[in-house]
Amino acid sequence: MMELKQKAEVSTKNRAFNCKMRNRYYEEVYYAFRALEPVLEDLSSSENRELWYSQMSLHIQKYESILSTCLEYAQAAIFYGKHDKLTYYNKDKRWGVLQEEIFMVNFLQELLSTIRYISSRIETDYILQELDISMQLKLETKKEDSGFISHLQKNLLALNKAMVKELLDLTNHLKDRFQIGNTVFGILQDLQHFY
Repeated sequence: MMELKQKAEVSTKNRAFNCKMRNRYYEEVYYAFRALEPVLEDLSSSENRELWYSQMSLHIQKYESILSTCLEYAQAAIFYGKHDKLTYYNKDKRWGVLQEEIFMVNFLQELLSTIRYISSRIETDYILQELDISMQLKLETKKEDSGFISHLQKNLLALNKAMVKELLDLTNHLKDRFQIGNTVFGILQDLQHFY
């Protein structure tokens, strides 16, 4: 009987630690997004795409790393995958899991999925831009006009414009999501006081 009580105490101490770390990293996730936001928005006005891609890559890597860490703590805080340990707040006011915590895990998973999509989309666009530059060089070295290459370049230009719009739309989507996430995060901070 004593052994079960000790395990329960360790489990609740781990929960408190994981909740505190989740909260700490959530704030970092939000600030990292705020730092990423202007770089995303600079895409439409950026003249030097090489510089933009390198800046964006660094920001996304940092953001994804912080977000992954936050998600791990959020999952650990609700004993993710361990339903035998899951006790809800209505039964245990001090250590019980809130519905908002479960929502937070799903919210963080969605953010991670979105940022990975953005990262993949930017990498693909970078490759296409490199292809466009090499085709442009071929056209300049050839004296005759190549209809196929010029047609392909028009398509790449249209794809590039679509990518800019898509990234701006995703940035606005993330802003809206953070309004909801910040509200839920505020509730968690108000209700959870671990000693």
